[in-house]
Amino acid sequence: MDKRSNKNIVRIGVMLTISVCICLVFNEVIKEWKNIVGYFGNIISALSPFIIGIVIAFLINPIMIYIRRGLSYLLANKIKKCDYDTAYKKVKTLSMILTMVLFIGVLAGFLWLIIPRIYQSLTDLVNKMPEYIESAQNWIEKMFAKNAFMEDKLTQVLDYMENNVFGIFKNTIMPNLDTIALKISSGVMVGVKAVLNFFIGLIVCIYLLMSKDVLLAQTKKMIYCLFSKKTGNKILQGASYANSVFGGFINGKIIDSVIIGIMCFIFTSIVGMEYAVLISVIVGVTNIIPFFGPFIGAVPGALLALMDDPVMFVIFVIWIIILQQFDGNILGPLILGDATGLSGVWVLVAILVGGDLFGVAGMILGVPVFACLYAFCAVQLRDGLRKKSLSSRTEDYFRLKGFDEESGEPLYRDKHEKRRSIRQKKRKDFLKSKMHSKKSIQNEENTNENTEEKADASGIDDNE
Repeated sequence: MDKRSNKNIVRIGVMLTISVCICLVFNEVIKEWKNIVGYFGNIISALSPFIIGIVIAFLINPIMIYIRRGLSYLLANKIKKCDYDTAYKKVKTLSMILTMVLFIGVLAGFLWLIIPRIYQSLTDLVNKMPEYIESAQNWIEKMFAKNAFMEDKLTQVLDYMENNVFGIFKNTIMPNLDTIALKISSGVMVGVKAVLNFFIGLIVCIYLLMSKDVLLAQTKKMIYCLFSKKTGNKILQGASYANSVFGGFINGKIIDSVIIGIMCFIFTSIVGMEYAVLISVIVGVTNIIPFFGPFIGAVPGALLALMDDPVMFVIFVIWIIILQQFDGNILGPLILGDATGLSGVWVLVAILVGGDLFGVAGMILGVPVFACLYAFCAVQLRDGLRKKSLSSRTEDYFRLKGFDEESGEPLYRDKHEKRRSIRQKKRKDFLKSKMHSKKSIQNEENTNENTEEKADASGIDDNE
């Protein structure tokens, strides 16, 4: 007994020491979080060509698979030179070349169409900025003629914007915009490092697409070498789920945002709104951010529309509301489906936490990362419940009150219909008892009246 108690004391002491050390380390990590993020930022910057290549390969891999399957089907069933498996191996290089040509062509066409128009919109915006400020000043003087305090404050805001924000934009950014556009169009420097990183990323992407089957096989071999078969199966299942979540969410979100941007451009062009391309690009790009993206993109677009024409501002706001309702209720579910499996509350938590820790990238990737963590916790919870011979279905716990300590059987609340019938029965019994008490009181009153009448009558007889 003494040895056992000593072992327990030592074990508790070790656990407490480890817990205190973990808390201290976690506290230091929180204090130095910015430095840690900066350190990892330097590592990520050094590995940026490989990260770019991995991201591009991940994004265009579904396209390559689709092309490869189509070419394999064509070679095996139409030309009939070999079976499907042999054809699938032979067309790998051709499908990769077609995928890269398609990707580079779409990217180059998009930049060729968008960048000149964005440049023109920015130039027009800066040139017309004094007119917009003057018209805003006249509007403020007209609307707040009787309120000198509000007029003075809004005038100060306009003066600050003119002297600082627009001044920096006009004097610092715009003079160099020609140089930047020239460097982008000629492919010389916007910086050299970014261009080199992109081209190295394309090379890494090509290597990954060509070697993905071998790399996947080597990864599986390593997993089953290091872990047991059961653990290896779980790791592969988790990796497959993460791939489906990330691929479905990111690719679907990009397609969704492109469609929203095109629809916004078509509408703004039809109604004759200025800066249609610039507004549509802002709306489309920010739409990639879940939940907050539509609101972030609508603000600068609404301000540009307001500077152009107040009527256009109202039209644009109404259109954005309609567009986002269409995206959230029809287009988004049609493209994305239930890619993450998260409720709205968890999506909001993932965006807020990811955005606070890693900025815009955290807001975009926070949802699929949180979805994978949520699925991992759900699997662990399911396995733990099954070990205790308990149900893992959430529906089984809606009416659960607890478990019988002796038999271990679950105790449930009565169903709604049964509780309603019990309440109705109690109500009827209460009403019956109340009616019965009223009747008994009336009978007693009648009896008392009768006895009083009899007593009065007998008194009269005695007097006679």
